[in-house]
Amino acid sequence: MEISRDAYAVLLPAFGDADFTIGSASFFRSGGVAALLGSTREEYTARRMSPERQRYETREQLSRYAFRARALAGNVLIAVDYEIGGVHRLHQLGPQLPHPNSVLEMSELEIRAFGAEAARAAKLCGVNFFLAPVVDLVTGSNPWLRDRTFSIDPDIVGRVASAFIRGVQDEGLVATAKHFPGHPNVTIDPFDSETVTVTATLEELAPSLRCFDATIAAGVRAIMTGPIPVDAIDPAEPASCSAKIVGMLRGAHNFKGLVVSDDIDLPGTLRGRTVPDIAIASLKAGVDLLLLASGPQVDEVAARISQSVKNGELGRDVLARAARSVRSLADGAWQA
Repeated sequence: MEISRDAYAVLLPAFGDADFTIGSASFFRSGGVAALLGSTREEYTARRMSPERQRYETREQLSRYAFRARALAGNVLIAVDYEIGGVHRLHQLGPQLPHPNSVLEMSELEIRAFGAEAARAAKLCGVNFFLAPVVDLVTGSNPWLRDRTFSIDPDIVGRVASAFIRGVQDEGLVATAKHFPGHPNVTIDPFDSETVTVTATLEELAPSLRCFDATIAAGVRAIMTGPIPVDAIDPAEPASCSAKIVGMLRGAHNFKGLVVSDDIDLPGTLRGRTVPDIAIASLKAGVDLLLLASGPQVDEVAARISQSVKNGELGRDVLARAARSVRSLADGAWQA
């Protein structure tokens, strides 16, 4: 039973709306700790929530989701994308900028205040976990990150992201810098391709890594890895499955917080493997929390993780450490 509950604890399923469905209840009752209030593919690519969602979704509905999750699971992490002018899941329920570049007209104090205001609005919705900010430096073609970044200057990105993170975490929420180690040029959206990679050289990645160093210095509590291989570091594995990339984040960059995967069910991550295969590989690589779509696959992945521990494929200590890290972060977010 303890292994099974740990297997659910390391999963971050994305639920499409704020209705607390049978699927949500089953997940939290089984040991789940973290859930993402997600969006449709159309909303994600449009970088805005649909008019229908904005009409019917209320602060009270969102906060009820968190209340019911806590009733089943205790302290939980309720996540949303709340990017600086990019993907903004809370629509009119929280402050937002008209475009990522708008942040360039703001002082660091104003950015920190904006982050704090966003966090306060999110708390009223029961949200305590931002999958933001994006700190990638986009220097070439990148449809995946279109309209989600705001500068190619690492000093500016580091300064802006750090101010936003401090504002968010001043209010007790968890911020997440993404997508490590950086994606300067990604010519095809990982949602649409099984073969796309980050082709940047180590020299070209260096400015992106400076941005992550700035967020780590600012105390960011979570970092999300990217969804595809980075040729200069590990051409064989997507970043979320790469012990080299996670090891670099933990070692050379001295990050002590939670490591979150990007979607483990994207074609660019799967590359012919199954979602449970990717989940096991990510945990072995040192990732703590695995993002994936909700639905029947959540139970399938949890069952495979449990079985992999029982048959010795995955170390019991590896799963226990990851689950403990997720629960600890959830406890801290609710005590703040």
